[in-house]
Amino acid sequence: MKKKSLFLSIFLLLINVTVFAQGTITVSGAVSEAGGAPLPGASIVVQGTSIGTQTDFDGNYVLNNVPTDGTLVFSYIGYVRQEVAVNNQTSISVSLQVDTQLLDEVVVIGYGTQQKADITGSIEVVTGDEVSNQPNANPLSSVQGRVAGVNITNSGRPGEAPNVQIRGVGSVSNAEILYVVDGVLTNDIQYLNPADIESMSILKDASSSAIYGIRAANGVIVIKTKKGTLGEARTSVTYDGFIGFQKTTNIPDLVNTEQYVQLFNEKQAFEGSDVRLDANDFDGNTDWFDEILRDAPITTSHNISVNGSTEKTRYYLGLGYFNQQGLLDAGSNINSGDDFRRITGRIGLDIDLSDYFTVGGSIAYTDTRNNLANEPFYQAYIAPPLFNAFNSDGSYGNPEAVGNFGNPRATLDFFRGKAQGNRALSNVYAQIKPIEDLQVRISFSGDFSSSRNFRYTPEFFVSDAQQSPVSNLERNQFENDNWLWENTVTWNKTIGKHDLTLLGGFSQEERISFRMQGRANEVDFTGDDAVLFLDLGNADTETVDDQGSKIRFQSFFGRLQYKYDNKYLLNATVRRDGSSSFPADNNTEIFPSVGIGWVISNESFMENSGFNSLKLKANWGQLGNANVPRGFDVTASAPGVAFFGNEGNQAAVSRSISEFSDPSIFWEIVEEYGFGLEFAMFNNRLSGEVNYFNRETQDAVFRVAQLASSGATNSELLTNAGSFRNTGVELSLNWSETVSDDFQYSIYGNLTTINNEITEILGGSFLNTGGGLFGNPIIRLEEGAEVGSYYGFITDGVVQTEAESTELGLPQGAFKFRDLNGDGLIGEDDKAFLGSPVPDFTYGFGFALNYRNFDFNMDFQGVAGNEIYNFNRNARFGNESWDLDFFENRWTPGSNVNDYPAPNSDQNSSRPSDFYVEKGDYFRIRTIQLGYTLPNAIFGDKPLWESLRIYFNAQNPLTLFSYNGFSPEINGGAGLTNSNRSANNFIPDNNNPERVVVAAGIDNNVYPLAATYNLGVNIKF
Repeated sequence: MKKKSLFLSIFLLLINVTVFAQGTITVSGAVSEAGGAPLPGASIVVQGTSIGTQTDFDGNYVLNNVPTDGTLVFSYIGYVRQEVAVNNQTSISVSLQVDTQLLDEVVVIGYGTQQKADITGSIEVVTGDEVSNQPNANPLSSVQGRVAGVNITNSGRPGEAPNVQIRGVGSVSNAEILYVVDGVLTNDIQYLNPADIESMSILKDASSSAIYGIRAANGVIVIKTKKGTLGEARTSVTYDGFIGFQKTTNIPDLVNTEQYVQLFNEKQAFEGSDVRLDANDFDGNTDWFDEILRDAPITTSHNISVNGSTEKTRYYLGLGYFNQQGLLDAGSNINSGDDFRRITGRIGLDIDLSDYFTVGGSIAYTDTRNNLANEPFYQAYIAPPLFNAFNSDGSYGNPEAVGNFGNPRATLDFFRGKAQGNRALSNVYAQIKPIEDLQVRISFSGDFSSSRNFRYTPEFFVSDAQQSPVSNLERNQFENDNWLWENTVTWNKTIGKHDLTLLGGFSQEERISFRMQGRANEVDFTGDDAVLFLDLGNADTETVDDQGSKIRFQSFFGRLQYKYDNKYLLNATVRRDGSSSFPADNNTEIFPSVGIGWVISNESFMENSGFNSLKLKANWGQLGNANVPRGFDVTASAPGVAFFGNEGNQAAVSRSISEFSDPSIFWEIVEEYGFGLEFAMFNNRLSGEVNYFNRETQDAVFRVAQLASSGATNSELLTNAGSFRNTGVELSLNWSETVSDDFQYSIYGNLTTINNEITEILGGSFLNTGGGLFGNPIIRLEEGAEVGSYYGFITDGVVQTEAESTELGLPQGAFKFRDLNGDGLIGEDDKAFLGSPVPDFTYGFGFALNYRNFDFNMDFQGVAGNEIYNFNRNARFGNESWDLDFFENRWTPGSNVNDYPAPNSDQNSSRPSDFYVEKGDYFRIRTIQLGYTLPNAIFGDKPLWESLRIYFNAQNPLTLFSYNGFSPEINGGAGLTNSNRSANNFIPDNNNPERVVVAAGIDNNVYPLAATYNLGVNIKF
């Protein structure tokens, strides 16, 4: 250590001697902006050294030991950096110019771009760098907590898409976001490699999204992929990669064998049974979560890109590989595993044939493979610890001694499933400028995908409750063929203080989908997946279901962007959409929007106000959702046989309509208005935005109850049943500062409030939906409630004494429920709303530090005010096991515990109640990343690389919450919308479409999240 210190001292001394040998002087002066106002805190550094200082409050500075032949570098956030040669000068003052590139930041919007300063809506931009270094298959997963108004719920299942909500729930029947990737419209971006993304523009308000009409009700995200850069007459090669492992966090603690036996015996006493267990009679003590979870599943990614340009051509080639092992310890016996693998390729080419004619296009291809696994998380939660996964003879442990339970290990092992998919997207365009200020663009894109999967259960026997007397094979196949033709004309003109942009367009789109599902029993598995065919099974058990659809859209749209004197802004759009999904007399709709803005900071009275920019804005717009289910498409009919007196008295097959349906279902309408304020202060170091929004979904499509006297077999009718509203406030703040050439830092934070309310239900009706026990659904949709609200009984303590037990007719230790209507009975009229999965507010904040070659950043996020329904605890039918929290807090005689019951599984305690509703609040360290950029190494007279960065990243390393489960971040089906269900090889529930959305907060066998730790490298040649 002493030798190192001595060497360092000598090294620093030599540097100082060298500097002084050159001759040094003291330099002083002032730094101001163009208008003459001083810039306090401006940085002055001698180029190539650590010698530097900052200006004082009046913009003055004094800097000692400045080499006479050195160069001073003047810099300030929001201003153009300036370099001045010293040349023996002792007084140097500079005036820094505002960096117009910051003020003129261009944002990608629908069918074009716009300067950020001119936007009257609410648009957030996320750069590709913010998503490419995170270990996620879907780029939106990396945006969680970064953008106000955007609530993202992730899933731990390998390769599964997150649920994305922009300004609350947009639709109950179909909550799909519209993604526009280089002009291609899609509802699923699982094919997209995050490393290929240059930027994502999130269009949050209706005025920004209305240009996409009936596709935009749930929000729009416009994605621009990377391309070659014009002017770089060379080729660049980039490699990005990482490898890491996952760790399941916050695993619930379950009771051990001794604790289970104690609870079992207390339960028998509660039920009046004399049956008792002795822990010494069992040799098992299994933690079933430990049995089914893998220790450190691996995740890895490798991406390589080549891009460049010539004088007239720009090109980009990207290849990517992503692999994620699942958390389940699958792959034994017949099972093939639990993982997701994706290979991606993208080619982009743009050619300037002349100064006024450009053509180009891109092709993206994706190949995905999944090993599917049965997911026994609920089964592991309830399985008694008394028995082992395997007996001493190698057979599977049988839990029948205490009930009809399954062995979770056997559930994993006696199942085999695989899925694979291919997707190709292509886009070609031609762009011509026939005259100055006028641009015509024609584009054609195609989106073609196919996927298939199989699920196989062999013949096996573990116990009477867990067996398959015959093997079963299910095969599914999906195909989607979509094309889009778009034509736009754009005219830009500046006349004095008037800036005008007009856009007109016409588009046609066709979407064809196909699905086939087949099942058969008694199919033998020989070890080769390629010969798992339905025809190899019992022909009498073979069934095939074939479905498909074809939808066409035709649209006309236009937009006006007007700016006067850089102060007054107007943006207006209109779109007329038509869809073949609806009857000819009701298949078109017009969607208008308007936004206005006032750049107050450009007014003369705002000079020297302290604001670098200040803008007031307001907007209004209408959107549509044509992707809604229609009851008459799937109306059930009952087969029968009738005799019509024909010759021979032969029977004729007949069918009768058995369900009521509404053939007049039409699209949902979203109407939104809002206003906001954008500002920048302290020489652009501080910037922020505040927005208020009021967003109402009208004519929402979902099912409502209908009278049994109708005679129909369906007790619920699918129709345009009601409306609901989301209101809230968004706040975003950012601080960025360059302290010196060596040190820069930035801080950001955002907060969003959400108030959701169902404002109308058809005829004052309601819908009971979601899971439930003993005829008690958990969720009710009703006027005045939030979407997805839990509906049940309110506990009113626990029966404590024998006298109270006799009076109420309930055992000691049983729950009492509140008699809300005061009739002395507990019934349907005593149910109340118990909470909902809609949070009161969401938030995110973080910081980034850069010191010389080191960079470090942390991101935090959380939600508050939402509730989770713990169905894992609720679903009790017999002698299911318990978690440790219940064991430690349960009621026992004389304990006076009043919020936990005695161990039991009676229907009284298992009714939906507030006991199973828990707080969903959580606070999370979302990411921690430390990176180091290596100095360039020279080989001969050439550098080995242009840039090389190594980093360590941790995602979700810590989550704090009180919920009794893996995580309160429950993606309980909300992310499995119809399109990405198909992509992830799930079959959508067309009969109950609203369950996909409203069940988002129910924890029922939900795949848990994990912390991920990875080491990565970025290198550019």
